[in-house]
Amino acid sequence: MTWTYTLYAGILHATAMISTIVGFMALRRRNTVGAGKLALLLFAISEWALTSGLESSVIGIQNKIFWSIIAYLGAASSPILFLLFTLEYSHNARWLKPLNLVLISIVPICGFIVASTKAWRGLIWPSFTPSPMLSNVLIFGHGFGYYFLIVYDYLIISTGIITLLVVWYQAKQPYRRQFGLLLLGSLFPFVGGIIISFIPDFLPGLDVTPVAFLLSSLVIAFGILKLPLFDLTPVTHDILMEYLDEGILIMNLQNRVVEINPAAQKILGASAKENLGQPITKVLKSWPLIAKRLDTKKIETEFRLGTNPPRQIHLNVSPLYGELKQITGSMLVFRDVTRRQQAEAELAHNNEEMGIINHISLAATYGLDMEHVLKTLHEQCSQVVPIDIFYIALYDEANSLIHIPLFYERGHYQAGPSRFINDRPRTIGEVIRTRKTLYLNNTVNPDTRPLESSLSKFDKPTRSSIGIPLTIRERLIGVMSIQNYHPYAYTENHVRILERIGIQAAIAVENARLYSEVQRLAIIDELTGIYNYRGLQELGAREVERAYRFHRPLSALFFDIDNFRNFNNTYSHSTGNIILKVISERCRSILRTVDVLARYGGDEFVALLPETDITSAEAVARRMVDEISYNKIVTPFGELGVSISIGVTGLSEDKPNLSALIDRANCAEHQAKQGQKGIIVVAR
Repeated sequence: MTWTYTLYAGILHATAMISTIVGFMALRRRNTVGAGKLALLLFAISEWALTSGLESSVIGIQNKIFWSIIAYLGAASSPILFLLFTLEYSHNARWLKPLNLVLISIVPICGFIVASTKAWRGLIWPSFTPSPMLSNVLIFGHGFGYYFLIVYDYLIISTGIITLLVVWYQAKQPYRRQFGLLLLGSLFPFVGGIIISFIPDFLPGLDVTPVAFLLSSLVIAFGILKLPLFDLTPVTHDILMEYLDEGILIMNLQNRVVEINPAAQKILGASAKENLGQPITKVLKSWPLIAKRLDTKKIETEFRLGTNPPRQIHLNVSPLYGELKQITGSMLVFRDVTRRQQAEAELAHNNEEMGIINHISLAATYGLDMEHVLKTLHEQCSQVVPIDIFYIALYDEANSLIHIPLFYERGHYQAGPSRFINDRPRTIGEVIRTRKTLYLNNTVNPDTRPLESSLSKFDKPTRSSIGIPLTIRERLIGVMSIQNYHPYAYTENHVRILERIGIQAAIAVENARLYSEVQRLAIIDELTGIYNYRGLQELGAREVERAYRFHRPLSALFFDIDNFRNFNNTYSHSTGNIILKVISERCRSILRTVDVLARYGGDEFVALLPETDITSAEAVARRMVDEISYNKIVTPFGELGVSISIGVTGLSEDKPNLSALIDRANCAEHQAKQGQKGIIVVAR
């Protein structure tokens, strides 16, 4: 192609460049309503001006026709993009449906096809005449198709301008200034296009419409740079009504509904078609008490919707005033406050939880008595969940033993048993094994009870049971068990709260246990490591009470070392101490962990055997005598033979307490001492 560049082409190319720059300025604000469509419009104008400039510069009729066809792309798409921009910017985008876009694009597309087809081109351009006044300028003749396309384009442009004009008239500052600026920019190409299309003698062969768009681009650039053209976009009444979360209902002075938004329709359960024009008493027929109060000026109340789940609605009624300050109607604002109330209830519940946990924390800090701590835990857990049975099983991992210091059922506290976990793991063993919470929501499981037997009034089975592991620094110290006689008595939220309480409960129980350990050291004989007299009195009284409560046997052994005074006199007291320690160790190796072995005084010892009748106790005594008699004790003076004599008795009605039990065993031991060494005497 051969070119000759003209001033007119330069003006068109300047138009293209400025439109492109302004288009990118708008594109930078593409997240704002209308900015993206305006950018496309400016790029279309840029393409139109650029190719029109090339058409004016190229030499040859066919070349000019080619570039005119290319320029048609921008010229035909600009009106449509202008309409799309005005609709979107004025928040009338509901008209921008795919079908509508297809319909308004049919005519421009057909026009481009006609212009591109040589056989049909005459419908638009019937003739091509060189300009007699300007060199290298071709005057395109205008056919019926051309005028049809021009009229159609200006109908599209007029629709966009009218849209801007309507919203400009309805808008308030600063929106009116923005719409006015856009109206001004749209008038330049509109007027220029009419002059070129319908006044053929005005600059024949030259299309000043793209040049008019240069002025439009400058106006829009001024709006973007100096005014908040895309920083402050108007929000129409329709948009507000459509997308407000609150339900809005407007009624007139006759108490009839004149407007209702989708949110209110959803709350009231009826469409706008059903509600508009209806008396408010009919619309609010489900809430007649509220409808009757609407004659007052202001109302603020709440009501419940019978949905699933139920919803709480806050209603605010305010009068509407006209320009002369007269009341023209009322506005009802419906606000769903269900979530707010749920959040408030949850906050109150969390505060209650924190109060309980803080109380348990205080027990962990200041509560040193195990029984007091356990009762406090039970009382606090009872504020959260319904409890029929409560206990904490302490776990002795070294000896695989569990011990229940306190057991609650139906308003009664009692001491629980001790047992080996490996013998009967039960549900406690499952929690210990998995170190996870165990929730049985509907089961008749006797394994949840820690007691071997109980009073008849405590025989009702439990149906719901929760076992919470208690851990301190990843060390499991026990299990907290909460049970109820009814199935499904607990929810997942209950379990979650109890697990939170379990964290503090573990601390409280561990502190009480450590305190108990300190107390235990006060009842331990320093030389032998077994219980001293004080320890025997405390633990012995507890074992007697337990034996009576559960109707279980309890036996006692009273023994001392034969001729122990001779050992001290012959070999020294240090040797005597060695013998006492060895005797204690050998007896402890024969006895069970649950048995109580104590140094009664000097070389006298007492052993209490829970769950053991006299016959079994006599067998234990025989093993102790044999173990000590057949195995000499190594001392600095060589191996020395030692023997013990034992008195055996059992708890009975004539020996109702610990003191009587020990005295009877002591008497039996005195009888054994009168015979040979290593004798066992049983007092029944």
